Amino acid sequence: MGRFAVLSKDDNELLTNTEPGTPMGELFRRFWVPVALSEELPGPDCIPTKIKILNEDLIAFRGTDGRVGLVDAYCPHRGAPLFFGRNAEDGLRCVYHGWKFDVDGKCVDMPNTPEGETFRAKVNIVSYPCREAGGMVFAYMGPKDRQPPFPEFDYSHVPPENTYVTKFRLECNWLQATEGDFDPSHGVFLHSTLDNNAGNPSQRFLNRVTTNLTGRPQINPLNQPMDENEPYPFEVGARRFKKDDIRAQDKLFDVDGAMFAASTRQMPDGTDQLSLALRFTMPTYCPPGVSRPGHYSANIRVPIDNYSMMFFRLRWGLSPMTHEDLVEYKQGGYAYPEMIPGTWKTKANVFNDYEVDRLGQKTFLYSGIKTFPLQDIAMMENQWGPLAKRELEHLTTMDYHMIYLRRKLLKAAKAMRDGIEPEEPFMPETWHYHSASAIVENGDVEAAIEKAKQMAKTSVIPQDYRKVQTPQAITV
Repeated sequence: MGRFAVLSKDDNELLTNTEPGTPMGELFRRFWVPVALSEELPGPDCIPTKIKILNEDLIAFRGTDGRVGLVDAYCPHRGAPLFFGRNAEDGLRCVYHGWKFDVDGKCVDMPNTPEGETFRAKVNIVSYPCREAGGMVFAYMGPKDRQPPFPEFDYSHVPPENTYVTKFRLECNWLQATEGDFDPSHGVFLHSTLDNNAGNPSQRFLNRVTTNLTGRPQINPLNQPMDENEPYPFEVGARRFKKDDIRAQDKLFDVDGAMFAASTRQMPDGTDQLSLALRFTMPTYCPPGVSRPGHYSANIRVPIDNYSMMFFRLRWGLSPMTHEDLVEYKQGGYAYPEMIPGTWKTKANVFNDYEVDRLGQKTFLYSGIKTFPLQDIAMMENQWGPLAKRELEHLTTMDYHMIYLRRKLLKAAKAMRDGIEPEEPFMPETWHYHSASAIVENGDVEAAIEKAKQMAKTSVIPQDYRKVQTPQAITV
């Protein structure tokens, strides 16, 4: 496959179909993935909630002891919906005939038939183990004999007041939304303003920890001279990529299955600095994102089915969220979109053209869409439909991060198809890997990369912090 080769229809199907039994569906099921927010299950014996994830209809509930259960949405007796079940006294009871199941899927009571006391031992409902971290409920949905340890997320060690997380539904396949984080040329167009970013709301989100770890100065890419021969000075201007652009020269590689991008830049003091940016951790964890100063970010996109997905968007830090942080995230209208009350759907969405402001597009916002993630989502949800027809693409040099990701995922999916299990789930430490940087000494870039790799493997949670902070409660 050449560098700019597009995906065939068969390979596109392989990457986008996550139904049970498919290669990508089984690959996802070998990892812990978020399925709900902890706030959806606010307390013991609370109302159950409907969950559809990886093409499976499920019910989540919190038992009397606080443990989370994730079970099949339908009673195994005659298929009655368990959403209407009574959640009390250590289990979820179907209101049709009274069958009751605990969080592990065991039938603990079968009162509607004389043989219930013995027959219930032969009945189980599909159930998946759950854990909680970062305000999210994670589930493992694969074979029991392949259950891996829970990932070592750094945010597992911070208290709830240090996190802000929510989720919203997108009407497209998981892959085309994920690929948006692997497009280094779109930001200067889609996320820019027509005053060369002078008034861009993104200026409120400088000093991002995730970017600081790379050692790269957080500068305005449009604050530079424009080529005097630029044919479109207003619409393009300094946005145009030139020959030998440094943004086209990242070195991409994996470290224990985590994808990194390495690049070198000369700093103002004349030294060369190696930046090592974490790009992706299997199967769908991406660190880039707009965040307030001092905050880390995580974008996690999980398939609902092959035509829709749930976007979990987490921001967290080593200190509690301030009032200003929460106001910005909840009401600022830029880092997080406004939601339709009582739903996980954004107010501006594919059905109302994201409330695009055409006047604003001519005068200020390059896209005419005000909220940062919605600018991306508007480009993602309809790429020849909710399931992109990648065989129609015309890829270029600047698509190289995305091409690398596709090849990585294809290799893993084809291995899964051929019966080769992934190794990454059993390396839980990789989920605390992060970006890093190192000075290039004596021109030895490879030595700088190796130094940065070792730094990237070290948790950002200080040892003394671990001693004084109580990790978030988790359920098994």
